[in-house]
Amino acid sequence: MFFDSCAPEPFLDALIEALPYEWSGSCTGPQLSDSHLEMLRQRDLARDAQAWARFLRPGEATGPGERLLLSLGDDVIRYGVVVGSLSGPDHAPSLFISSSGGLADQEGEFQRLPLTSTPAEVAHLLCRLARAADRRAIERELHEAAAEGRHRAGWFPGGRIIVLDLETTGLDTETARVVEAAWLLADHRALAWDSILIDPGVPIPQDAYNVHSIDDRLASGEGAAPSETLDALVGVLAKHISDGATLVIFNRTFDLPLLDAECGRHGLPTLADRLGRHVQAVDPMRISQRTSNRDGHALSDLAALYSTGAIAAHMALGDCLATWDVLAALCQGEHGRRIVRLLARWHENPRADEPLSVRHLLACSSGW
Repeated sequence: MFFDSCAPEPFLDALIEALPYEWSGSCTGPQLSDSHLEMLRQRDLARDAQAWARFLRPGEATGPGERLLLSLGDDVIRYGVVVGSLSGPDHAPSLFISSSGGLADQEGEFQRLPLTSTPAEVAHLLCRLARAADRRAIERELHEAAAEGRHRAGWFPGGRIIVLDLETTGLDTETARVVEAAWLLADHRALAWDSILIDPGVPIPQDAYNVHSIDDRLASGEGAAPSETLDALVGVLAKHISDGATLVIFNRTFDLPLLDAECGRHGLPTLADRLGRHVQAVDPMRISQRTSNRDGHALSDLAALYSTGAIAAHMALGDCLATWDVLAALCQGEHGRRIVRLLARWHENPRADEPLSVRHLLACSSGW
């Protein structure tokens, strides 16, 4: 199926279907049954055409286009995208994708594709552009947090934390592969961070793509070699933990065993090997589960309560930022006192008013 400007609906419906399931979309037209809506649609497309003029090459002209409104994981419209036809100086038609603001930076605002592009190929491009837009937004948040601070000084009893997040090919810690890894070093400010896409060397299942929007084409085209990347990642974690940072992982019972399995697969020393001791990690998910009666303890649920700004769910660096915010909220005020009281009751310790410590957080994150 290819784009037909005279009958675009089948192509656009197939495009929306090809996007990850956390995405949702709708086409704004044509609204022939409502003359007012159709007038507004035509006005918006005419305004867009003026903006596109600066991207056109000599002899090119934009033809009919249809606007898609896309949201990711919620009901809020994140991106407006126009898919349309483009004629060149040789009159050979092609396809264009445009998103004025938000989805793409100025260089990527107008994308040309072959007219024979399939809905799946266009969906791949939209996912790649969306991930790039999310990365820019997260980087802005982190640079602001580095310059001005994000949480009050002294919020974490251990000083610094290093947050780890992995995006993977599946949920089995023995067989899944890492496709994206990120870490964030912070106190009340963001101190350092990095994120890298990894080519796992195996097909990425549809279920995994539906979660993180990374497909085989993106991973193989832009992903780094897993062995060298994982070696560097575990080395960074070991260095900062040895220097006194506390490891923080949302759902540590998944990420830590998976990281160990990946190290074994590539013949690399594990994090425990490098540290020379058992690895402990503070887990905000487990802390929330044990100290709150709320229904949802997923990172998206807790980030909606405690995190602000541009947090991209299931993008590793965005999840690191959200985890930092969630842990900061759980360590302060009544949340922190609840952790201390809970452990005092469990261990029959009369000191239920002592200050929150890393020991409390690690105990609440583990099996006691």
